[in-house]
Amino acid sequence: MASGFMWMVFYLIQNKLSLMENYMWSPEQYEKFKLERNRPALDLIGNIPDLSYHSMIDLGCGNGEITQMVKERFNIANAIGMDSSESMLEKAKMNKGITWEFGSISDSLHGQYDLVFSNAALQWVGKHDILFKQLAQCTNKVLAVQMPKNFAEPSHVLLRETILENPHFSSKLKHTIRQDPVLDGAYYYDILKHDFSNINIWEATYLQMLSGENAVLEWGKGTALVPIRENLNEDEFTHFCEIYNKKLLQAYPPQDNVTLFPFQRIFIIANK
Repeated sequence: MASGFMWMVFYLIQNKLSLMENYMWSPEQYEKFKLERNRPALDLIGNIPDLSYHSMIDLGCGNGEITQMVKERFNIANAIGMDSSESMLEKAKMNKGITWEFGSISDSLHGQYDLVFSNAALQWVGKHDILFKQLAQCTNKVLAVQMPKNFAEPSHVLLRETILENPHFSSKLKHTIRQDPVLDGAYYYDILKHDFSNINIWEATYLQMLSGENAVLEWGKGTALVPIRENLNEDEFTHFCEIYNKKLLQAYPPQDNVTLFPFQRIFIIANK
């Protein structure tokens, strides 16, 4: 644990820092809040046991930056990063020494890996009862997962409200509304307890301090608003964002150009 903490400190000093998978992701938009988005990933990596890992797979690797961190942190010889976004993978390929694969998470659960890793990606995959059993079967040593757990927060509640209150938006976007895919820690413990000897599950709320105008809207454009953008034309998306942003500014009022944005995460690290 101590070595993991020291590694996180070193990284921060050095850097100053299913169906829904197939949408078009923008690396540039996602990285607008790079430091804030990386905080949970660093906490996840810092708590992975210091073992010898010969192989790993990063499910939903995005731009590959986190994959590279994990590979270097544990000196992993055979590392694979997979994602369903071609634009993200193009950026990921700038990181050398890693095999980059295009595909969906649900279709990539084959083979055996010492470390199965996923940072902020599994919330896009449904049927977690089946998914986590498959993850356990693919894991030789350690499963390390982090997911957002904020579907009941105003940012998501207001998003669903904006879709449903307008018949035009509802007709085009109702299919993008999802029930909360991320469940309580006890749910994941019950699934994993038969396959792992030690399971560590915890939750944390990050009070993200976002700068700039319309900060929560801009944050959402890199994640939750991606399916909305894909299903509307440019004028419709602009209009949608105007309505949604008015609600966001009331729920998250800026304070001296800083917007406080609570963001809950769930972490799972399981050892065999």
